[in-house]
Amino acid sequence: MPPSSYSNKHKIMNEMMKFSFHHRAFYCYLGMSIWIFFLVTVMYKYMSVGEEINTVKKPVQNVYMSKNDLKFRKIYLKACNPPDSIIRGSEGVVDTDTWHLQGVLVLTRHGDRGPLTHLKGGDKLPCDTAPVSPLLKSYEEYVSNASGTGRAWWVSGPGPFHNFPSLPPRASGTHCALGQLTPSGLLQMLTVGNILREAYAEKLGLDNIESSVKKDSGDVLTWSTRYRRTFQSLVAVAWGASPATGGVRASAAREAHSVSFCFKDCACTAHHKLNKKINTQAKTRLESHPAIKELVLKLSKVLFESQEHTDADVVRDALLAYMCHDAPLPCTEKTKKLSMDKLHKFNSDVEKNKISVNKMHKFKSDIEHNKLSMDKMYRFKRDSVMTRSLLDVDIDTLNMELDYINNQIDFNNDLGRKARDIIGKYYDSKDKKVPLDFDAQMEREKLLYYQQRYLDNADGYEDVVIVKKNLDADFNFPNDAHMDTDFDEDYKEPTPETIEDFCIKKEHVMYLFAYLEWSYRQEIKNIHNRRRGLLIAYGLIHNIVQNMIRMISENKPKFVLYSGHDKTLQALILALGLSNYQHYNIQYASRMIFEVYRKKDLRDEFKFAKRKPVAQDFYFRVVYNGEDITNSLSFCKTRQNIVMKVIDPIDDVKIYDIYLCSIENIVRFIHDDYFSMFNVSNYKDACATYGNWKHVY
Repeated sequence: MPPSSYSNKHKIMNEMMKFSFHHRAFYCYLGMSIWIFFLVTVMYKYMSVGEEINTVKKPVQNVYMSKNDLKFRKIYLKACNPPDSIIRGSEGVVDTDTWHLQGVLVLTRHGDRGPLTHLKGGDKLPCDTAPVSPLLKSYEEYVSNASGTGRAWWVSGPGPFHNFPSLPPRASGTHCALGQLTPSGLLQMLTVGNILREAYAEKLGLDNIESSVKKDSGDVLTWSTRYRRTFQSLVAVAWGASPATGGVRASAAREAHSVSFCFKDCACTAHHKLNKKINTQAKTRLESHPAIKELVLKLSKVLFESQEHTDADVVRDALLAYMCHDAPLPCTEKTKKLSMDKLHKFNSDVEKNKISVNKMHKFKSDIEHNKLSMDKMYRFKRDSVMTRSLLDVDIDTLNMELDYINNQIDFNNDLGRKARDIIGKYYDSKDKKVPLDFDAQMEREKLLYYQQRYLDNADGYEDVVIVKKNLDADFNFPNDAHMDTDFDEDYKEPTPETIEDFCIKKEHVMYLFAYLEWSYRQEIKNIHNRRRGLLIAYGLIHNIVQNMIRMISENKPKFVLYSGHDKTLQALILALGLSNYQHYNIQYASRMIFEVYRKKDLRDEFKFAKRKPVAQDFYFRVVYNGEDITNSLSFCKTRQNIVMKVIDPIDDVKIYDIYLCSIENIVRFIHDDYFSMFNVSNYKDACATYGNWKHVY
């Protein structure tokens, strides 16, 4: 090779090396950029896949509670009445230049609560989940500041609500306490209180009313039934209506001794016959819809621990515990007989370290200290035998420990001899070892179980054969199948019913609620139900009218609050003659308000001078969940009412049709026309006459 060509190549290599060294930072950045681009691409792809998985899984987890379904959402809003859907309607919306607000009477149903019936896994429902709300947080801080001794000061003194908690249960043994107000229910009632504050606080001067605990001015009256949920609802409404005096209103709360607020007019012999007739009609309605009846039975088997609940309304109440707390609707599994499948499942549990051999040693120690009962003994022995056999424990060691347990049992007394007679073929004497096969061990469990059962029910097990039959039925042992022929047919146990796999879906909920809606239409038109409503609500309506008259004559009370139940409002709606079934289906936190007004212009028509107000100057209206229903009352719709159109004070677009009914109409109704349906003139005669009828037609 010529020297010139070699030198040229050497120069080229030197230049390339110089270039590479000069631009190594560039190459480094270029490599890092390619690597980062690759990482971002992979991560983006991974995140996209994760999002796709989440979008697939999310509807599956919440498929039953999907509120995107328009029909189902409508049912959810109507039945659960979530706090954000509770808004002010036509409360307090009148022509203030013409009318002066004299006072208001408010009846409420308590807020959202836990179910009234034991549900399968009901204690795990997330009823105690607190909604995110500044209003709820402010109220909880208020109660906390007022609870220096563990209870708020308004329940620390003597009274019907002494030591009642002011907040729903938290961090207790169950997440969904039976019948207890939930945080969501508390927020509902606080929202109702806020509506009352916006509508009436300034007009009635609620914040300026005497707030002394010792002195009751009579300007504010509060009543509650003696349930925690109604009292907590009352406190929340009172605080929402007037935060400055809410505690005082709670401390002065009076107890209503009946859900119907019947006061002195409670005892009525007609109630029993009317209830019986109405319940019979409800059962007949359900029988006329066999598909719905079958659905109710299936839902009951999934929902309830006890299978005695076939009432559609009871099932509805149980479903609300799931619907109103965003919990997936439950499923049930097939019931299976005790078989070797359970042994395989047990083996799997052992492999997962769910059961430990240490239980055996703890059990032996507990026996020595007499800590365990016979019932616990037989349960433990079953677990210990299975566990040890699965773990290949030495059989002789196991037999020694089983003999130690058996030595605790006396086979020479009457109880022991009877037990030995029952299971004699598997155990002849204390010195004889029992084979450790599965069937024999089950028989030994029966021996222990029998002794415990006999001790608990010594008088009920004289017949050894029947005891044996009962034990076989309890344990369902396959090895005793051939012995069934030894017993009379009268003593045979029925084969347990097999429950097919069944999951409650939102379609089932819609079917049930559609049926109940139809049923409510029948109930509100039912003559017997109307009569019952009149009798139940008489004491409450009488008290409302009395307070109205006091507002006119004494100028107080200004504000009256009754904290009750759905039954309270249902009876009142029937007695007032309302015929809309939507009103009869009472939501959580429903409110019915009686507003009493007086004309402002009190000039004499002839003398043109101011005069004192008379009865004809006072009117009232009834607002139910924001809707003016005055014109639908039985004693107002045929009368001459004052009608006006008023623009919403908050929303200038809304215009309300407002009706005012003369207060004379409701006074005449309660005194003259109330019992016309019974063809009598007073409560006592209505109850006695109707109750003495042999047949209710």
